[in-house]
Amino acid sequence: MKISVTFVDNVLEVRKEGEGLQAESWQRKLDDFELKKNVSTGITIKDKKQRKILFWKPVEENILMVYTRGGEVKASYAPSRGAYLRVLERMCNVQHISLTRSGLSLQLQVGVVDRGDFTFADAALLIGGRIRQPFDIPVSKKSLDKVKDNDPFFIRKFHFTMDEMTKEMEETSSRFDIALKVNGMDVTFPVKIEVPDENIKYQHVPMISFFYRDQAVQIKHTGVGNVLFVCRPMEEAEKKPAFHFWESDLVSGWLYRRGKKEKEKSSQKVSLFYEKFCQKAEEGTFEIFDMAWKRNPKGAYFIINGDSPDYQRIKDHPNVVKQYSKKYYELLFRANTYISTETPFHLNIIRSNNKYYRRSIAENTFVFLQHGVTYMKCHGPNSPFLAGREMEPDYIVVNSEKEKEAVHRMMGIDNSRILKTGMGIFSKLSYKHLNQDSDDTAVIMLTWKPYEDNMEDFTKSSYYQNTLAVYNMLRKYLPADQIHIVIHPKTGAHLEKTELAPSIWRKPISEVLSIAKLLITDYSSVCYNSFYQGGGVVFFQEDLKFYEKENGKLIPKDDEYIGKRAFSLEELNTILEEGCRDGRIQLDVFRTEEFERRYRQINEFSDGKNMERLCKKLKELRLI
Repeated sequence: MKISVTFVDNVLEVRKEGEGLQAESWQRKLDDFELKKNVSTGITIKDKKQRKILFWKPVEENILMVYTRGGEVKASYAPSRGAYLRVLERMCNVQHISLTRSGLSLQLQVGVVDRGDFTFADAALLIGGRIRQPFDIPVSKKSLDKVKDNDPFFIRKFHFTMDEMTKEMEETSSRFDIALKVNGMDVTFPVKIEVPDENIKYQHVPMISFFYRDQAVQIKHTGVGNVLFVCRPMEEAEKKPAFHFWESDLVSGWLYRRGKKEKEKSSQKVSLFYEKFCQKAEEGTFEIFDMAWKRNPKGAYFIINGDSPDYQRIKDHPNVVKQYSKKYYELLFRANTYISTETPFHLNIIRSNNKYYRRSIAENTFVFLQHGVTYMKCHGPNSPFLAGREMEPDYIVVNSEKEKEAVHRMMGIDNSRILKTGMGIFSKLSYKHLNQDSDDTAVIMLTWKPYEDNMEDFTKSSYYQNTLAVYNMLRKYLPADQIHIVIHPKTGAHLEKTELAPSIWRKPISEVLSIAKLLITDYSSVCYNSFYQGGGVVFFQEDLKFYEKENGKLIPKDDEYIGKRAFSLEELNTILEEGCRDGRIQLDVFRTEEFERRYRQINEFSDGKNMERLCKKLKELRLI
């Protein structure tokens, strides 16, 4: 038997030939490969233990490869750092881990296999960007299947002080990895810890957590057993004595156990409503809460921080509860359901150290109201909302059949749990209240790119350069006081020091969208909120190819966008030149009949009755 591989004119072909055997062939174009996804060719081999590279070709920063594993011939287009992992037999399991005020202690069972195909060098334990500890990695010539837990050859021990672990840096969550060079190429693979099936739903609950000096620290694991060290500055609320009392293991543990007993004995359902960080009441959640409260006064509560600008407006409602109050903690562990535009993590401190609160999240029902239409950015494999992930909603609200199909396809959520009622936020917006006679206000709202997080010079980032370029271009057509820039929170301190500072919008985003006759964005779902109110939208996507490579393909097809698209500054200028004349924004240029038709397929509801439909559905499901 002979297996041959060729790569001609960007087509990969694998052939299997042998005496008395009919030849088998498999082909695939390079453009048809999905990055990181392994593909079975359907061609088999007898030796199921064989792990061998048959073809290896660098393509830009990635590797196109063909290899054998599990008795099959497979192909993959993989990042160079992960390519060798397709064939490298290895193990790296936690045998012991502890985190105390004296430091982190870790014992690993670790090793790799070399049957003459590999060279290994520069092995190190990584804890994100915090720790890099070189060590000699055990190399075996035999399979690791039968290695005993107590075999000293494969055991390595590590210890790091808390000062090493908590050194000041922007990184919050640090994954435990093994890094080494395989045949001279950098390779990284995760340290693993065993996660029993019954514990998977508690994957976001810290294994260990406490406060060290002015830091909150945790050891936790993901659903697939990756190990994480979390270190973040303490929030101001966490420094108060009352917080330490209510969030102590003793008190929280007692409230948690009491709440579970009450839920088991009582037929009374309790729902908690809240918005982002419990700091808002502006996205329709409060109004939905009020409807639920009128139906069931003992079963609906709205949580809001006492320092919120909206607190004074709603504090007199009998079921509005101040965050971190005694009533708040009683409800936190008594609740059956969370109903919100944000994840249940927003009820407390993000990345809270409170293990009992985080356990209760996994045991309750989460209705995700959404704060934006899910028909723009891809929910990639790292999204916490995917089925089986830590923040998978039990129910999610959508606005159309198109959005429902996209959510089901991307997130793996069953159609029966996708509620097509329209988002509550749209009931608070006036449909198409903007028109040609409206003030000529333009809004720039570009997306922050996570892959630019570590840039030392912010002014070199595409976010800053594109925002500045779009602003300067708009200035040719509109005065400065008619142009507003909505910034990402991560960029605020940087942009405040630039010439763009006077144009930064400092009030709620909902307010600027209500006056945006023209919105220029790239990949933000706020385009649908703006269009609903009558504004025009232009998509400036000069980095589209790179953005999709890093974040996954955008949802809309080319013929589904609700506005004109520009892929360069020259194209954007042409669009603005056509649509902005004599200091006026010409809406008929930016809002064509075709764009209106496309929008109605993505957001089917414009009657202002989304909240009523949603409450009716929640009542049918016995959630309120």
